Amino acid sequence: MILEGVKLMFVGMTTVVLFLIFMIFLIQLVSHLTRGATARELEAIKLERELLARSRKEKKSSQDADDDIAVIAAAVAAFEAEKFAHG
Repeated sequence: MILEGVKLMFVGMTTVVLFLIFMIFLIQLVSHLTRGATARELEAIKLERELLARSRKEKKSSQDADDDIAVIAAAVAAFEAEKFAHG
């Protein structure tokens, strides 16, 4: 009875190991076959990140310019209000 249990255990373990080896082989095959598509996707992601970074820089610089304009306009308005109030 124990001998039959040990046989069943080895058959089960062998089946699992063979299935895992087959899965590893298939994963490596798919990886090899899709290598070109993966490289194109990585390039597209890199390009998109560069464009996004550039867009953020431009947006930030335009916001800085808008902030500068607002500060200058407020300073001019304050100067004129003070000048004409005492004038």
